[in-house]
Amino acid sequence: MSLQARIVLSSIAAFSMSFASTLYAADGSADAIQRQATVHFADLNLDRSADVAVLYERISQAAEQVCRQRALNGADVVSPRFDQCVADTVEKAVARVNRASLTAFSRERQPMRVASASAPF
Repeated sequence: MSLQARIVLSSIAAFSMSFASTLYAADGSADAIQRQATVHFADLNLDRSADVAVLYERISQAAEQVCRQRALNGADVVSPRFDQCVADTVEKAVARVNRASLTAFSRERQPMRVASASAPF
């Protein structure tokens, strides 16, 4: 491939990555690009804490895959909303499984959210 062709392809790839990142950021939600993953857990006994931990890890890994953004060239696109997307996706998956043991396990791992109010001085 000629040098000129490589420069053009590199420019297109850089633009595509920038454009994809802009589209994702402009929408502001992980739901803009709906992806899904299936997490199997028929092999687990959710009455056992070790199996609950395994399921939570599977859900977390699937959430990271679902929330990860890729540019057209296959490179990861760093999204400022990645962590929130993963947290929301895990929360939705845990709710969908609807097992008390998993819900409790998940709540133990969630960072505490503190509401703050600015007081007038």
